[in-house]
Amino acid sequence: MLWIVGNLRAQHFNAADDIRDRLERYTFQPSDSLFLEENERYKRAILHEDPLNQGMALQRMGQICYQLGLFAQSLNYHLQANDVFQSENNERLKADNLNDLGLGLLINNQEETAKQAYLEALDSYRKQKDQKGIANTYANFGHLYEKVFDYDSAYYYQQEAMKVFEAIGDLDGVAFVHENLGSIYEDKEEYDQAYVHFSKALSRFQHNGNTAMLIDAYNNIGDIHRKSGRYQEALLYTRKAAKLSREISAYSRLSSAYRDLGKTFYFLKHSDSTFHYLEQSRALFLNIYTEDSKNQAALLKVLYDLDRKDARIAEMGREKRIATILYIASGVVALLLVALAFVVIRNQRQRIRSERKIREKEKTLSKTKQQLMETDLMNKKLKEEQMKKTLESKAREITSHTLQAIEKNQLLEEVKWSITAMIKSDGRSYKKELRRLLNKIHQNFNKDVHWEDFRRVFEEINQDFFQQLQKINPDLSSTEIRLVSLIKLNMSTPDIAALLGISTDSLRVSRYRLRKKLRLEQGKSLTAFLQGIS
Repeated sequence: MLWIVGNLRAQHFNAADDIRDRLERYTFQPSDSLFLEENERYKRAILHEDPLNQGMALQRMGQICYQLGLFAQSLNYHLQANDVFQSENNERLKADNLNDLGLGLLINNQEETAKQAYLEALDSYRKQKDQKGIANTYANFGHLYEKVFDYDSAYYYQQEAMKVFEAIGDLDGVAFVHENLGSIYEDKEEYDQAYVHFSKALSRFQHNGNTAMLIDAYNNIGDIHRKSGRYQEALLYTRKAAKLSREISAYSRLSSAYRDLGKTFYFLKHSDSTFHYLEQSRALFLNIYTEDSKNQAALLKVLYDLDRKDARIAEMGREKRIATILYIASGVVALLLVALAFVVIRNQRQRIRSERKIREKEKTLSKTKQQLMETDLMNKKLKEEQMKKTLESKAREITSHTLQAIEKNQLLEEVKWSITAMIKSDGRSYKKELRRLLNKIHQNFNKDVHWEDFRRVFEEINQDFFQQLQKINPDLSSTEIRLVSLIKLNMSTPDIAALLGISTDSLRVSRYRLRKKLRLEQGKSLTAFLQGIS
């Protein structure tokens, strides 16, 4: 008895089994030959540049792989089909394929990605105003939420699907939704509500001739009776499901029916019947599994052969392209070599001509440069000689002005002493006039126009001298500037005193004051300092 219980637990359906049972409702029987037909259809579509047939072939190959349990390959084909339909802007085909894709993602436990696929499908159906597509997508949403145990959301979407199916009068769709709602209530262990919905589904499937769906309805109602403790009613409905399954050779459903019979007899404590039906279910399950494995292996071999064939074709194509490229490249290289030889010879000739012209130009340029250098040198010599003559002329001019000033001042000094002597004599009649003359000579002793000519000539010889002097001390008086100029000319103390009309003692005091204004350190030569100003 413990073995039987363990066997019951080991053989219960999970969500993936339920999804796979739903996929058995396709109108075609999957096989490797059918896959090859779709693959040929896909290749013809590529050859004839027919994207829609290409996408539909990819979708069909994805469905075949899914039914045979090759879920990764199925997703790959559906994703390729989705790219084709999207590039062609075919909303209806894209939406149908997205519903298939969502189912494949759900069985691979990618619920969020499946939800996104359903949302895109729903959006496409709405654009096309395809009410049946919208209703089917709502039902798929409900199924998704049921598998993640979000029963409120599952119920909401199944009700939305029911409203649309009823609005368009699709009774088969209504029955399908009743079956889904019954499954939700069964999961929630609300068996009375589940029975109501399964019964409504059964009623419709009895009239539309859909035997596969009718078997599921019998099995579902049998499950509800068993879980509710009505074991005889459970046996009645489950046996109907088994009978129909044998008639249409639906071995997966027959295995399920036998398993349910075994469970019911277990609760009735009929050990022999329990063992009998569970063993039959196990045998059918193993046969189905073996057959599925063979089909999977056959399809995998087909896929492998196709991949190898495609790889070989691609390789041959690459080899052909490479050979073509090599031939073209060889011809291009030969042409390039000829062109290169022509260009090299032409360039060599041009280079020789260019070098010859360059040498001639360089020779002419060198000669011109030499002539320019000689002319420039000659101009410099002429300028130097002219400048030398100008300086000599200016020096003579300033010397002449200086000598004239010295002679004038000496003359004035003599006149001054003579007049002074006359004033001291007893002759009183001329004293008043002579005193007035003496005052006039004394007042104009240092105001001479020759000083302006002197300064002009001095600045021409010693450019910017006074500007540099003003930077050192801008408060120098005109008398001090004259003193500076005469010291700059390297004149002797007596000559400077004579030119300024002062005594040597007064000149010494003037030099002392000048040193203070120029901030000269003690012991430093005033003459050397002034000579150093450029």
